[in-house]
Amino acid sequence: RSILAQVEGFIQTWEKRHTDTPYKPYMSKLCILFAALPWAFVCQHCDDPGECEAAHSHSVTFLQTSIHKHISKPNGHYWPHPKGRLGSLSQTSYGLPASALKDLDRHLAWKWVLPENLSAFVWGTLIDENKNIIVASRQGLYKYTADGEPLWNRTDIQGSMMPVMMGDNLYGMCAGSASMYSLDLHTGETVWKKKVAATTGQEGDMMEARNGVLVTAVDQDKSWLKPEVGIPAKRAIGINATNAEELWSYIPECGIWNIMALFPDQESTIIMDYCGGLYRLNLYDGSEVWKVRGSLFSMTDGGSTLGPDGNVYTCSNSPLTMLTMSDKDTHAGRLRKYDVSNGKLLWETKLQNACMNFPAVSPDGKTVVLSDGANVLDPPMKWLHGKNVTSEEIDRFYALQQELLANKTQLNYYGHDNLNASILGFDTSTGSLMWEHDVEPWYGMSFALDEERAYLWLKGEHPFGHCGPPHWSGPTIDQDGKVYAARSDGLLHIYDPRDGSDTTFRHGDGALMSGVTFADGLMIVPTCSWVYVFKY
Repeated sequence: RSILAQVEGFIQTWEKRHTDTPYKPYMSKLCILFAALPWAFVCQHCDDPGECEAAHSHSVTFLQTSIHKHISKPNGHYWPHPKGRLGSLSQTSYGLPASALKDLDRHLAWKWVLPENLSAFVWGTLIDENKNIIVASRQGLYKYTADGEPLWNRTDIQGSMMPVMMGDNLYGMCAGSASMYSLDLHTGETVWKKKVAATTGQEGDMMEARNGVLVTAVDQDKSWLKPEVGIPAKRAIGINATNAEELWSYIPECGIWNIMALFPDQESTIIMDYCGGLYRLNLYDGSEVWKVRGSLFSMTDGGSTLGPDGNVYTCSNSPLTMLTMSDKDTHAGRLRKYDVSNGKLLWETKLQNACMNFPAVSPDGKTVVLSDGANVLDPPMKWLHGKNVTSEEIDRFYALQQELLANKTQLNYYGHDNLNASILGFDTSTGSLMWEHDVEPWYGMSFALDEERAYLWLKGEHPFGHCGPPHWSGPTIDQDGKVYAARSDGLLHIYDPRDGSDTTFRHGDGALMSGVTFADGLMIVPTCSWVYVFKY
């Protein structure tokens, strides 16, 4: 009895420290197991000590004869996942009040800018339970209070992709090296670090997590024909968040671009490939529940989401459109809804342009919102690379591009039409268009500040010469139905479909997929290189 009491006390302490392990057994069964096998646990270890660091980690791996998956309790973080909170992705109940909308500039509290300025590359932001802010950039990870006071930074973690919070830890992975990390959320110290694959894709993969399992994508799809725009990952993996061991691996039919795993329940995950194919997998062993094939020879850097009804909404494209997806008015885009139980297509809606966005469903479940607009990634300054031009010739050509952009004529000057764009609302029951908000057509050969980044690159002052954002960030929808979407022309749009009003804020940069994030009295707008923090 004394031994069992000690074991029970140990388990209670262990459970408090490991609330998000994937295989958390019930107390009674562990007591029986420990009574029968008093030495049935071993310290965490890694095959290669050089790959795995167990600093500040006291986790143990239990030898279990009976496994029960642990259903984690919701934590108090305001924005722990790239798209917010599970069960309400891309939704917030902390939207701007009318008083703040009337004078948004006055509510700008501070702006995050690195010394590298336009060379910085920001994936997005997360917000913990105390309204502290994590800025995830390729230059490192930074944590601040809501007032902008620095708490910690990890500038030694270079090239991180978008991370995720789970419990008291921050999990992420570095592009290229496939070095995955777990950090103590409060101190920034390393809990563990491990190389989990040979390499990663070269796009915008997002780490996701549930019930102690991390889901992301690794390795590269060697069949990809357009490496100049990035390289898709080859396979999705599930990783044990406690000890970084691989639980499963799954190779979809097409490569993976901007993976953001969905969690329709406690037992499974859904991923999408760049052809729009969907795969529902067992969260703990990766076994296939169902799959839906995508469109042959198509590609999207958009994604998928879950609605309040539990079903899946995807943004992808029709077959044989890969080579024309950046053209205007291709009607290649497809917004689709699938039955989460079996993958059956419920409806499909054709879009004016290729679909290159993450959809969002309103909190009342009635509207699915998508931002529409073709992409551009061809700053003329890059045309001078390797042409043996002088610094003076570079400056003159740059002055011409700045003049064309100021006059809103750059696309026309080079023989192209300006790009139409809009925010769209669709009926979740039928897929029919409910409302459309058109914005000013875009006129540049690339998006905001990418001409300047290309100029700096030619001068040896930028690492790669572009941000290359999509036309829009993913939308976020608040409790009143207002849509927050950062456009890569340099404007944040706050559109209210109830009265058609559109409040804008000039952020001046491109915007990536993660979108605007919220906490109580706090709105954060990440751009390619900066972060704006509003308080109200």
